[in-house]
Amino acid sequence: MKQSDVEENEQIICTCTGTTKTKILQLIDQGAKDLDQIASATGASTGCGSCDVEVMDILDEHVS
Repeated sequence: MKQSDVEENEQIICTCTGTTKTKILQLIDQGAKDLDQIASATGASTGCGSCDVEVMDILDEHVS
């Protein structure tokens, strides 16, 4: 994994909860398939909602 990949994965996706892309990817690897499951596990998208689109984009990229 390149350094730029590591830095991208440590990017904070939800500023309300501090949820990182790495955490979301871990949850997807563990079987999370939708926004509700990510929100239940992390609280992401339950605050201001500004991260909804970004979380959905990650899900779309990584969930088959």
